Amino acid sequence: MAAGTATTITRRVGESLLAFVGWWLAAWLVSLAYPAVADYLPISLIWVANALAYGAVLSLGPRLIPAFTLAALTWNIARGDALPEIVIGTGAFLVVMLFVIGFSRLLENRVDQDQARRLLRVPIIAITSASVFTLLGVWQFAGGGLPATELVIALWLSEATSVLLFTPLVQQVVTASTRHHGPPRFRPITGVIAAWTLTAFLVLAALLLVGRQDGTGREWLPYLALTVPMLAVYLLPTSVTRFAVAGFVLVWVGVHYVVFTRPDGMVEVNALLNGQMIIFTATLIAFLAIESVLSFELANHRLKAARLRDGVTDLYNDLGLTRRLRELAAPGQPHRRLALIGVQIPDVDDLSALIGLDEVHRVERLIGETLREVRPSPEIAAGHLQPGLFAMLVPERGEADRATMIATHLRAAIDRAEREGQLPTARQGVRLAVLDTVTAGDHQHLTTVLLMACQKDAERDDRPFHHHREPAIHLIEDHRRTLEWARNLREALAGETAAGGFALFAQPIVDRHDPGAHRIEVLLRWRTPDGRIEPPGTFLEIAEHFGLMPKIDRWVLDHALAAVDSQTAGIHLTEIAINLSGDSLAGGWLPSRIETLLEDHHWPAERLCLEITETMLIRDTARAQRNLAALHELGVAIGIDDFGTGRATFSYLQHYPVDELKIDGSFVRRLAESSFDREVVKTTRLLADHLGCRVVAEFVETPQQVELLEELGVHFHQGYGVAEPMPLDDYLAGLPSD
Repeated sequence: MAAGTATTITRRVGESLLAFVGWWLAAWLVSLAYPAVADYLPISLIWVANALAYGAVLSLGPRLIPAFTLAALTWNIARGDALPEIVIGTGAFLVVMLFVIGFSRLLENRVDQDQARRLLRVPIIAITSASVFTLLGVWQFAGGGLPATELVIALWLSEATSVLLFTPLVQQVVTASTRHHGPPRFRPITGVIAAWTLTAFLVLAALLLVGRQDGTGREWLPYLALTVPMLAVYLLPTSVTRFAVAGFVLVWVGVHYVVFTRPDGMVEVNALLNGQMIIFTATLIAFLAIESVLSFELANHRLKAARLRDGVTDLYNDLGLTRRLRELAAPGQPHRRLALIGVQIPDVDDLSALIGLDEVHRVERLIGETLREVRPSPEIAAGHLQPGLFAMLVPERGEADRATMIATHLRAAIDRAEREGQLPTARQGVRLAVLDTVTAGDHQHLTTVLLMACQKDAERDDRPFHHHREPAIHLIEDHRRTLEWARNLREALAGETAAGGFALFAQPIVDRHDPGAHRIEVLLRWRTPDGRIEPPGTFLEIAEHFGLMPKIDRWVLDHALAAVDSQTAGIHLTEIAINLSGDSLAGGWLPSRIETLLEDHHWPAERLCLEITETMLIRDTARAQRNLAALHELGVAIGIDDFGTGRATFSYLQHYPVDELKIDGSFVRRLAESSFDREVVKTTRLLADHLGCRVVAEFVETPQQVELLEELGVHFHQGYGVAEPMPLDDYLAGLPSD
């Protein structure tokens, strides 16, 4: 904090010193360049110095006024002016500078159009300054009689011309220096610049040569010079136009003083005044043209910038960030690679409907401000790509993983905002992801990779964010495979199996106390066109993401019961167990659909067991509870799969009718080595005895596990050590036919 204050003070002192020296230098150089005029007029030739002061004050504000006032005061003292002249002259300069600040602020508050402000500000300042200092000159002349009207007009024109020329020029220089932290950079000399420079030189040479001779050329040639500033406006780059016009006019003024100064040192006042009128006209026209062109360019630039900016947060939009990505990924950049940080507010559409779009925009603006605060340098580009989705492009320069550090700070800032209530609408969990590497080719699917990476963050456990360490294109490939699976699943449900289809397998559940019983769990697989079998983990999560699980559950129920009904030996099955998804469990169709299927396929309800997983997401628990109660009343058995692994273990037992507990395989695999796992199995069996339901052990693979389970009182076994899954039709074909 102290270091920042010291730096600011040092910078302000440097600015003030530069302002003081600059004003003095400008006044001294002009007086040195025109000594005859300085002797002829009893006032200081400080027009250029004043114009420079106005431009600096307009650019940097009133903090430079004391430095310029001190410069004018010391100048007047150094000239040897009388005390009243020193006080009045310095006071007039101070008043004009205060007017410059006040009038500029008035325009900013009252005039909306940038072009109107540009065309009004400097001309009115020029008129005011010229009028004040002309009156000051007349007052200084009063001791020796009033000056000639021609001299008064010439004085006014000179002051106004200098303000029109140099005030906007200084604004341009100071603004460029502030923006780029250095001197303004100009375009290299081109053919057009060289041609204009040659034309200006020839015109000035003609003015000097012809002006020394009597003739008509001396009268009309200055009007020809009017075209040179106009050519500069429309031919030269805007970055050098003001410099070119100011330089040309400054030399033109010098040529006029030389031409209209007689050998005896006296000035031809009328001729000088005529030339000064032409120069003022040229300067005014050039000023208006330059400002109009610049206003158009700035408006065009703002329109282009608006196309690249988001209206809610003022961050880059999708187009702006992808363009920035291409710029940063261009050859020759100093960084090693580009990383990408993604931030997502999930379910933003539902959130908008719930709390209103204005509140969502407030949250988005807050996240946008957080992105600006945590980025360590402006080169890191932040964007708002679509509702609820943000991104940061991070150039990685050194060995340190800068994107990871920024993401860590960002997660801490978001969590802190949630705790403090600043993000009350984001409590469903703002998602965060880091992609280690993005390339210029990723600009076509930047939004897609961010959404996919943030979706993976939704699956995290205790990590602060998802970290994708592979190239971003891998996410696109995963997404493409996901879409292909979704398409294949939909086609299979519609009966089209060109890309593969569902296959039903059966895995026996052995009752060690009743070996003649035939219980099976129906398992879903995917069979590819070449006969390869894909496990359910390959596609069920995709099906759930795309809302296909209710249709798949209906397909399994229908085809499993149809297969049993079509086989004569199916009557020997003691029980069929079929898994249900959370979406189906809370579906309004479930009880009536199952009742219809049982009637159509002549299958007793008491020989059907529907298994639910306690880790599944049930969106409507009240509807699920009613559905299970209706099914249980119908006679269908209800089992809880993967028992003991979820948080809802006892809640399920409390709210749902349960006929079977299936112990998760994680407690069975290490049964011989882990006393804790044995205690879990024993406790589950005791709980089942209390509830009056059976216990099934999954993933039984070894004879030792079978023996231990028997000792613990669990005699329903399922697993590869008991019987491997096989196609349902093959299993049914192997049942006794009598």
